[in-house]
Amino acid sequence: MKLRLAILAVLSAAPFSAPQARAQETAPAGAAPRSRELLLELCSTTRLAGTSGSQVGATLVARRLEQAGWTVEFDEREVLLTYPRSTRLAGFSNGASKTPLFERLASFDANAIPPADLPPFNAWSASGAVRGPVVDAGYGLRADFERLRAAKVQLKGAIALVRYGRAYRGVKAQLAHEFGCAGVLLFTPSSEDGGEKGPVWPEGPWKPDWETQRGSILPVSLAPGDPTTPNGPSARPGEDGERVTLDQAREALPKILCLPIGARDARTLLAHLAPDADGKPLGPGPTEVALEIDAPLTLRRIVNVHGRLAGATEQVVIAGSHRDAWVRGAHDSGSGCVALLRAAEHLGARAKAGWKSDTTLQLSFWDAEEFGLIGSTEWGEANAEFLRRNCLAYVNTDAAVSGVQFSASGTPGMLGVVRAVAEHSRTADGAKSLWEDWCSRVKDGQPSLGLPGAGSDDAVFAHHLNVPVLNVGFSGNSGGQYHTAFDDFAVVERFLDPGFVGHEMLGAFVAELLVELAARPGGGFDVAEAAQALAAHARAAQQSGAASAEEAAALAAAFDECAAQAREVAGSAWSRPQRFYELFETSAPLAGRAWLRNSLWAPALENGYGVETFPHLRAARDAATRANNVAFTVARARAAVRSLSTGADQPKSPASR
Repeated sequence: MKLRLAILAVLSAAPFSAPQARAQETAPAGAAPRSRELLLELCSTTRLAGTSGSQVGATLVARRLEQAGWTVEFDEREVLLTYPRSTRLAGFSNGASKTPLFERLASFDANAIPPADLPPFNAWSASGAVRGPVVDAGYGLRADFERLRAAKVQLKGAIALVRYGRAYRGVKAQLAHEFGCAGVLLFTPSSEDGGEKGPVWPEGPWKPDWETQRGSILPVSLAPGDPTTPNGPSARPGEDGERVTLDQAREALPKILCLPIGARDARTLLAHLAPDADGKPLGPGPTEVALEIDAPLTLRRIVNVHGRLAGATEQVVIAGSHRDAWVRGAHDSGSGCVALLRAAEHLGARAKAGWKSDTTLQLSFWDAEEFGLIGSTEWGEANAEFLRRNCLAYVNTDAAVSGVQFSASGTPGMLGVVRAVAEHSRTADGAKSLWEDWCSRVKDGQPSLGLPGAGSDDAVFAHHLNVPVLNVGFSGNSGGQYHTAFDDFAVVERFLDPGFVGHEMLGAFVAELLVELAARPGGGFDVAEAAQALAAHARAAQQSGAASAEEAAALAAAFDECAAQAREVAGSAWSRPQRFYELFETSAPLAGRAWLRNSLWAPALENGYGVETFPHLRAARDAATRANNVAFTVARARAAVRSLSTGADQPKSPASR
């Protein structure tokens, strides 16, 4: 703690960078919402995981939790991270040219105090130096590369120019390597988040064409977390732990050089590409790119911060947001952190007035989420037995406020508890409930919970521990600040949430949601609702071609039966209904994805942020395996029916496939 306070003192005396100075200038003379003060404080420094800035962020959050009456715990771990010691990008009009059209040089010192802004970088890029002809690879999806291959475009040794969007950036890098490319450059066209959308920063919220989106390319669809501890948690500093060698870790990491670039440089490269038959830029060449990246792998210390209000039992409801950011991250995820701090203050005030929950409440501020969900994954693995036994639900708030329109996603079976809180919460103008407003903005007026993928810290709970999860937030406003240097206090105050109305609403909503989850048996998990949603997903699997008509019908019928039985016994006779998904765990993990224990849906291999339902069925390559997978899921659903019929608790361990 003394080290953290010393770092904080140094940073407090350091001059602000330009964006921080702008934030200070906008501070009003009069009173302002509490969340404004909290976000301004949190964004006083960069918060890149493993740096002094992240340590400062941990100290700030801990102090606010303690002031609100919560017991604070620091969870420090040593994990593998990567920083861009130096990068070079140069574009040339042709292979013979020695004079670049443009050249971008950058370096970064991860040990600097105060910490600097991270330059454009894709974490986990391979290191090295390459030069090759550029090819336009669209959005970098498999269909894009197959189209290029079918057109006889030479991909081996090429530099793929790829647009962000439609899939996780790590999928794009993996596919570029699979198709033989030597490097990949990621950019977002100005038509999607830049000047063609409206005024750019600082006049407006959209991205200047020189700025770009940072981000990780770790293959989180396979397994998130520290690459050196694939089979368990990372050790705390000074402790011995099981860790693979760096060479072994590299085998699971990307093998291709990858760097994000601005739309301006992308346009320059496209303008010099050989056209296709329709006159559109295609390549390869004559434009060439020289790409050099020196990004060594290094063990660094990260820290998760937990605040707890102790209950009468070991059962716990957890809400979390990641505290780290690529730069200052006011939206991603300063907004989520501030909402949790406001919830801490609301609940702390209740506790001081005499209220006490039977269920323990925990607020977690995760580190190293941006590098690949590392902080939450390692903590979840370290506490897996306790969480499986006692955690009723996990609520995530990641980049959670950009307006005042409420929505939620999460595990089937949790919509009822969200509705209960939303029906008793009002919109910003007080005209209607949040539930009524949400209904008015969705198809057929029937909100549903989109399944969680591997895009945030709920992944370890949903996919590894089978704990029900929710993601909640307020949206409505847009900008191009995602993972940029101008995702700072001023862009939130001026454009994303003027008046901090959404931040205040989310803080109050999360507080009420935690109280509701803690008060309801099983955290409010509804077996009938879950089974009914899974029946709908089974029918949709036929429509998408993932299941045959017979397979989909068998799955849907089993879940329909389970839902009907659950409704008949007025919810659930189980003492631990939140462990419903434990029934469907299997001893036959997905190939190469043993970390994923949720057999009903998984992060999509070639999307990452999205999901694929019944992944074992999709992965089956022969009729017998497909039949076994359907039979397993049907049998587990029927086991749930039997348990509901007899009033017995569900089996503690699932049958093998």
